[in-house]
Amino acid sequence: MLPRFTFLMCCSLGCCALLRAESSSPDQPEPAIEHAQKLVEAGKFTEAEKEYEEIVRADIASLGEQNPKTLTDRVTLAVAKSKVGDTLAAEDELRALLALYTRRRGPEHEETISCRIALALLLDDLGRTREALTEFRQILEIRERVLGPDDVEVARVRHMLGDALVSSHQLDESLPLYRRAQAVLVRELGPENRETLLNRSNLACALGEKGDFDTAETELKDILSTRERLLGSDDVSVYMTCFYLGRILAGHGHLDDAYTYATRALTGLQTKLAPSHPLIIRAGNLCAELKADIARHARKEDPHANPQ
Repeated sequence: MLPRFTFLMCCSLGCCALLRAESSSPDQPEPAIEHAQKLVEAGKFTEAEKEYEEIVRADIASLGEQNPKTLTDRVTLAVAKSKVGDTLAAEDELRALLALYTRRRGPEHEETISCRIALALLLDDLGRTREALTEFRQILEIRERVLGPDDVEVARVRHMLGDALVSSHQLDESLPLYRRAQAVLVRELGPENRETLLNRSNLACALGEKGDFDTAETELKDILSTRERLLGSDDVSVYMTCFYLGRILAGHGHLDDAYTYATRALTGLQTKLAPSHPLIIRAGNLCAELKADIARHARKEDPHANPQ
């Protein structure tokens, strides 16, 4: 069985996915790749890029430039480059690899589709949402035609398309995609699988964006409880659920509760990720905004209060 690559998605709106390269045995990943992936998950993108560069050099030396594993690891390296800001090189490399895969494997092959997903995710990260949506819609059409509408891989693409739609504020179109994906993920992977919970979380956040705060809050609190039970209270996904609860509660006007969750998210993420990681910056900004809002509300209730 050839090496393949899959997407490990962070718990965030827009689903800024991280590419994880795996050996043919998912339970025994190549040590260098496993280490590089841990660097990516910790937000140490520069170190991860160097690690992937070494992996690709070793692939070329031992396997050759056209070996399937070499090509897979080149896709991973391109994604790592995008994370350190070298987005032009990343896009050029992904487009070149996509052309190569399409020519050698055909447009419907698993490796071609995976490379195309990496490109679509990069476009979405860059804010080129229209291009990303075009890619995801075409990928979904291929996946549904080849695999059928109820395949897990189809559900994953629906999830990513839903995230891209949320990024462009097209919430009405995103919700049915999340719901269809959820039905398949629950049936095929189980209700407590990480991917199932991630899709459920992003669905809840989209509902919150539409103003259905009560449903979003109820869902996220249940997801938080499930994640704490399964993963412990110190997992990144737990802290990200707290972050989104902070956002939802703030939108509902429950500022004190929102600040409690946002502070837990920030404090926890700071123990897990590099200080410059985008998730820490977002959590920090939310805490600062909530603190300012709470202070403004306090001054309105007591106009004679100290403005500090």
